[in-house]
Amino acid sequence: MSSLGAMGVKRVTAPEGVRATALLTAYARAQETARPDRLFDDPWARLFIAEATAFTGAGLPRIGMARDDKVSPLWAAFSSYFTLRTPFYDEHILRAVAAGARQVVLVAASMDTRPYRLALPPDTTVFELDNASVLDFKDAVLSRHHARASCRRVPIGVDLRADWSGDLLAAGFRPGEPVVWVAEGLLMYLTTGDSERLLAAVTAQSRGRAWLLTEYPERVVDEATMTSRATDEAERVSAMMMANLVRRGPDTEPAPWVARHGWTAEVTDIAAETRRHGRPVPDVFDHGAPDRVGVWLLSATR
Repeated sequence: MSSLGAMGVKRVTAPEGVRATALLTAYARAQETARPDRLFDDPWARLFIAEATAFTGAGLPRIGMARDDKVSPLWAAFSSYFTLRTPFYDEHILRAVAAGARQVVLVAASMDTRPYRLALPPDTTVFELDNASVLDFKDAVLSRHHARASCRRVPIGVDLRADWSGDLLAAGFRPGEPVVWVAEGLLMYLTTGDSERLLAAVTAQSRGRAWLLTEYPERVVDEATMTSRATDEAERVSAMMMANLVRRGPDTEPAPWVARHGWTAEVTDIAAETRRHGRPVPDVFDHGAPDRVGVWLLSATR
C-alpha cells in the first residue's frame, strides 16, 4: 500500500509506513467522533491525523478524498464504509469477550484504538500485528497524549505477507485458549492466494474456541467506479490510488470460503449495517446502483 506521498498532498510529515488507507480510516473515525449522534467515540483518531500531517488548525486538514469542508459522493461512500463497519466489529468483539475470549488479535492493526476505547476486561490481551513503523507512530502519539489502555496491549511489528505466527507465539499468544481474530480493512488488499494463506494461518493458531471478524467486497472495485464519483483532481488522484491498491481477495462468498477451513459464518453487508444505524446508504453500496459494490461483513466461529 502506498504512503500519503502517493496522493500528492502537501504538508505531510507522516513517517514511512504510515499508509494512506490508515489515515483515511482514522479521518472517518475522527469525523464520526465529532458528530452529536456518533456511533462510537475515538478521540485519538484526530490526533493521528494532526500529527501525521503537522496540522494545527481547527477541524481536519484535507487528505486526498478525505475532506471536512464539504460532502462529495466519493468521500461520502468511503467515510460511510469506514465508519459503519466500526460498530460491527466493536459489537462482535465485545460479544466474544463476554463469551470468554481473553485474546484479541488485530491483524493489520493500523490506527485501531480498541484497547483504549472499548471497555475490555483487564485480563484481556490485545495483540496488534502490523508494520513496525505504523505501530511505532501510533505508540508515539498515544504515549504523548497519555492514553491508557483498558487491558494489556502487545504491539508486534511484522511483515504481514510473511509467516508471522512465530512472532505472535513469542509474544505470548496461546493457541489453545479462546481468541478473537480481527482482520478489518485487509482482505480487499490481498490476492486470493494471500487470503487463503491468511485464513490457513489463523485456523492453525485457533485450537480452542475462536471467532473471526473480517470483510471484503463482492467484486473488485474498478477505477471507473471510484473516479466517476470524484469532484476534483485531488479526489480523482486519490480514487485512482485506492483502485490500484484493491485486489481480488477471497474467490467466493464468505460462508463457503471460511467453511473450507472449518468455520461457520454469519454474513451481513455494509448497506444493511448502514440502514441498521439509521444512516443514508451511499449509492455505490445500494442494490439499485448499476455499478454497485457490495461489501460483505462476516463473523465466523469454529
